[in-house]
Amino acid sequence: MLRESLSVTIVAFLRRALKDAARIDRSGVEPLYALRSTAGVAIPLVVALAADHPLSGVSAALGAMCVGFASRQGVYRTRAAVMLFTSAATALGALAGSLTGDQAVLNIALTVVWGIACAFIAVLGGSANAVGLNSLVAFIVFSQFGFTLEQAGQQALLVFAGGALQTMLLVLVWPLQRFAAERTVLERAYRALADSAVHLPPLHKLQSPSAHTFSAASETLADPQPFAKRGETAVFEALLVEAERIRGSLAALTTDRYAFTDAGSASAAAALPALATAANAVLLEIADGLHAARAPREIPAVWRALDTAIAGLEAELRSQPAAGDIHAALQRSVDDARSLAGRLRAAWRAAKAPVEPNAGPPAESATARLFRPGVVADAWATLRANCTIGSPFARHAIRVGVTLGIASFAEHTLDLDRSYWILLTVAIVLRPDFGATFTRGIARVGGTLAGALTASVIALLFHPGPGLYLLLALVAACGACLTVSANYALFSLNITAYVVFLLAFGGAAAHTAVFDRLWASLLGGALALLAYVVWPAWERERVSVELALLLEKDRAYGALVLDAYRDPHGRNDRAILAAQLAVRLARTNAETSVDRILAEPVQTRTIRVRAALGILAATRRFGLAVLTLQSRLPRAHPVGVPELRILRDAVDASLTQLATALRERFEPAPLPALRDMQIQLKTALEGTAAAHDGMLVSETDLIVDSVKTIADLLHRDHERSEQSAAPGSRAFGIARRELEGS
Repeated sequence: MLRESLSVTIVAFLRRALKDAARIDRSGVEPLYALRSTAGVAIPLVVALAADHPLSGVSAALGAMCVGFASRQGVYRTRAAVMLFTSAATALGALAGSLTGDQAVLNIALTVVWGIACAFIAVLGGSANAVGLNSLVAFIVFSQFGFTLEQAGQQALLVFAGGALQTMLLVLVWPLQRFAAERTVLERAYRALADSAVHLPPLHKLQSPSAHTFSAASETLADPQPFAKRGETAVFEALLVEAERIRGSLAALTTDRYAFTDAGSASAAAALPALATAANAVLLEIADGLHAARAPREIPAVWRALDTAIAGLEAELRSQPAAGDIHAALQRSVDDARSLAGRLRAAWRAAKAPVEPNAGPPAESATARLFRPGVVADAWATLRANCTIGSPFARHAIRVGVTLGIASFAEHTLDLDRSYWILLTVAIVLRPDFGATFTRGIARVGGTLAGALTASVIALLFHPGPGLYLLLALVAACGACLTVSANYALFSLNITAYVVFLLAFGGAAAHTAVFDRLWASLLGGALALLAYVVWPAWERERVSVELALLLEKDRAYGALVLDAYRDPHGRNDRAILAAQLAVRLARTNAETSVDRILAEPVQTRTIRVRAALGILAATRRFGLAVLTLQSRLPRAHPVGVPELRILRDAVDASLTQLATALRERFEPAPLPALRDMQIQLKTALEGTAAAHDGMLVSETDLIVDSVKTIADLLHRDHERSEQSAAPGSRAFGIARRELEGS
């Protein structure tokens, strides 16, 4: 039974991996990016052909292609910086590979060191990973040559020149672009808000509007176009600020809807649909205007419908007894509806005309940190902190370095004419997570085989000259840029054909050593997959850490907002915004980690998928409550009762305790009496200035419920882990009988 179950699991995983490898993401196709990058490859090749120095064009075109792939990182200044760093790192890799290619022992040793270093710097983020990977590719490609110091220096300069040319082409098109990146991310943000608004009336799952699109918008606007005027960028900054405020108002109205349901007032709950419909129409018109690069069209009927909906809520408020719970909930809704209407009008005005530069820039993006004075110190501290076998980045770097060392030894000892494809395949296939490595491995091997066969057949049948090889290389380069994010198998096909045609343009025979190239790719793919079999890096062992980090960020965010209620006018809005952005990043990382464990074919003894998904859902509810509280801070009354501080400290301690239990993988101790503290807060608020809306009570109730849910999930997950590990458990018994039978 155990063997059959394992076989079924492996077959299901392979089927899923094949399906993922065949999936085409049409949204990843970017024609303008492909044309720009292909132009950067074409220019040095055409110049080299005209000058009758094709090999010089090959080196520059390789540098341009690598930098073209790196140009997908960042937005404006940071993108240019990443491209220049990649140009330098690729040139350095080409120099080191060229000088050691004909010295087997030195080249193998340097391959290990280069592989470890290039994989390890991925700890600094996606931009650093792009720099390291392209440098490693250049090192591998140029290791097949044995150049003198002068020749190696010339080739490195040509590689750098190709990358610098690609960077210059990117910068030159910026003045011609009318803020396409800014409009795109803001359009997505406003469409996400419109979707949240239209789902407001029905009783759907309790959740806040999506935060991922807002993270992308913040990243983009924090990296402004260098050629833009301050007044132009201020328009987009104002739109983002208003979008954040609208998101808070929608979150507040979502909790109002649940308050109506809890109070048993169907008529009050029915008063929200017209408001939601009107808000949806306004938000969609702003999004359509951003998409078309125009001001939003006038929609007077929608504004009248919005005002009528608010008037309906006000009439419903007047019809309720002043002392009832429904009256308090309706008062909150009226305030929130008025706030939403004001923010919709502010966003509308910002979309119609430039504004004064008073909104202030958004929070700093991850890539913009490149330009902070302390960036070197921060990077060094991050690298030092991860110099331990306990770091997943360090383990992956060692895995990459050792596997590349084995592949390099095979390259120097096997009688294969294109043996450097072994290392190229290993470098590109090996990823930090199991699922991506196997999916990429299947796609890489299949795409490489198809690309090598296609290129060889074309060369054999048509016997192209240099001009036709140049054209074929450009077609393959454009295909690779078009498919790099759409489908990895198609990307592998195109990039393989590009390398074959490019080297043929430089003088190497394209139709020879076909089978050697195929065998080398198969061997490299097998080595990469074997590396994971020998030393797996299960995401399931990391997901608890990511969830613990999310709880810690939620704790900091919630503590700041609750503290602000004690003195709303003295609140630190900048710190609250920074904490909110930190929660977004932590949530994105946690959700990515949970997604990865779904692709793993084994079940290791860590947190279960169901528990992880439950924790994510509970943190969403926690975030919704805190976001609602944050949105109402401008009109909040100071809360002087000590019960608020007591509850705040207890929630803070509880989340710290739960995060530690997740990170250390032990059962959490019983939490403080959060529910009793919340009830005491409710009692203490009676008769105070903050008691008239009851909002603080309802949202702290949701906060307490979320924290207790997380604790319950961890307790149950720990119990199930103990049961499954117990000698008398059914799973243990089945496994033991199967092993004894074998």
